[in-house]
Amino acid sequence: MAEEAVIDFDNIGLILDGNPVLAEVSFRVFPGEHWVVLGQNGAGKTSLFQLGAARSRPSSGTAVVLGETLGRTDMRKLRQRIGISSGSIAEQFRRDLSVDEVILTGIYGDLAPWWRTYTDADLERAIKLLRLAGAEKLSQRLFSTLSAGERQQVMTARALMSEPRLLLLDEPTSGLDMGARERFLERLEILLGEHPSLALVMITHRLEDVPRSTTHALVLKRGKIVALGRANEVLTGKTLSEAFDIPLEVDKHSGRYRGFVTSLDTS
Repeated sequence: MAEEAVIDFDNIGLILDGNPVLAEVSFRVFPGEHWVVLGQNGAGKTSLFQLGAARSRPSSGTAVVLGETLGRTDMRKLRQRIGISSGSIAEQFRRDLSVDEVILTGIYGDLAPWWRTYTDADLERAIKLLRLAGAEKLSQRLFSTLSAGERQQVMTARALMSEPRLLLLDEPTSGLDMGARERFLERLEILLGEHPSLALVMITHRLEDVPRSTTHALVLKRGKIVALGRANEVLTGKTLSEAFDIPLEVDKHSGRYRGFVTSLDTS
């Protein structure tokens, strides 16, 4: 029996405020695959993320997430089955919440812990995920006092609390310095290693942020797909030069990609 895709988008189109932001987008994500979505600012990455997170539905085409067709299912319940980490969610937590409390809200996708009853097993899982994320020592800290890198570690652990089949990360290294970025990516690899059947879709605009475990890539430009498929076939100088409108060469060292500008016309 064939494995069911956790994301199955067929000829998706999305129009916002009368403007097309996605057009003719089709791709499928299967369990255990780690996808990265790259493109310029305004390429449609965030809109694609919102669809994958069941926070919007397409204007045309068919979008299926975890077996549910967007627009024909209870989107609120579906969102509880998806692990989501984004800066916009992190900014919504009250300043007096501890890291432990923030982590526990991930079970139901809440923004506060007061409406639920949590078990000892829930707390044990929260501590385990914090440890895997390299953030166990932060458990009693106020979430609002954490650095940007620490927040990303906590938010990724929170996203895994519901034991999702799909993990979505929106620009997880945004605002991190080089050291914090590398520490976050290292810990992300550890978390993914502990969840081998988990499907990952990570949105970014920087090639250097692509995790070593990435299996597939999708590159967007002005709402349309430039290329998609196996990461080593998609993340090339030719493809990324077209997507970012700049001449690039790409190499890979120790499993990580790097991009270099080959020549730039400044006349």
